[in-house]
Amino acid sequence: MSGEPSTTSAAVVSCALEIASATRLDARLDAVARHASQIACGPAAVLLLDDVLALRPAAAHGPELRDLPVLDASDASSSSDPAARAVMDRREILAARGREAAVLEAVPSARLAVHFPMLTERDDGTADVEGVLVAAIPSDRPDPDIDALRALAVLGALVTSRARLETALEERSDWLDRLAHTDALTGLANRRTLDRVLELEIARAARQATTLGVAIFGVDGLDGLAEREGAHAADDVLRRVAASLADTVRLVDTVARYGRSEFVVVAPGSSGLAMAQRAAGAIARIGENGAPPAVSVGVAIYPADGSAPGEMLASAERALADARQRGGAIVSAT
Repeated sequence: MSGEPSTTSAAVVSCALEIASATRLDARLDAVARHASQIACGPAAVLLLDDVLALRPAAAHGPELRDLPVLDASDASSSSDPAARAVMDRREILAARGREAAVLEAVPSARLAVHFPMLTERDDGTADVEGVLVAAIPSDRPDPDIDALRALAVLGALVTSRARLETALEERSDWLDRLAHTDALTGLANRRTLDRVLELEIARAARQATTLGVAIFGVDGLDGLAEREGAHAADDVLRRVAASLADTVRLVDTVARYGRSEFVVVAPGSSGLAMAQRAAGAIARIGENGAPPAVSVGVAIYPADGSAPGEMLASAERALADARQRGGAIVSAT
């Protein structure tokens, strides 16, 4: 062993304390690599396994191991790097000088490279591999305390597994949040989000004594299209209109699905009517097979046409009805 047991045990305890106080995964893995280097008396690194079974350097202590190559851990051939073999076999591997190993190639002065799979145990007795802890043992140093390095590999696995779980939970939370606030067919904001945005924008316009445009875009003849060609054809038109609106409006504008065949754009400032005309023109150019979608537009302006969300939407709906009564495919303002 290298050093007294109390020395190596202190390194493991110190690493655990640093991990407990750190808030980022990179800082925690850096602590693992640094204390592994202390125990091994040589450079050490942590390689994490990604979704395509590639081992990528995540932390290193010692300049020699900061540029380790990405290793393929999906190749089960006997020529695999010991780090990849440690992942595939889920066992510790010691590689002596003369064996092909990325760590030994990076540290010419090393006589030995140790590879510890970072494993997290499951309730069913199986284990997930999070990565590999590797350390190079210099030629003038005795064998390291394997138990201490093994303990550091466990710590590395635990913090990596926890970080990945937290990321997955955040992604799921974001996904659920998007489901709650977006329309499933078009990906635009849904009615719930529209109501909230409109309420906030009206309050902002009132504070700043500015205007606000609310435009309802109604796709004409959608029910007839669905009867002739099927619901999928109508849905395709809605998706194309939604994409055109999203691409045409400004970043400060909000586009939302409003009804079966209607969309609403909330446009802060005085450009509501101009925005509606520009967006209607863009929609008129998106036809792929045959005529482009026919869209009528009704526009309401705050505060002239209403001072509350319901009043603004009602005014825009009346303008939309007027546009359709006049033959459709036009922009009408109250």
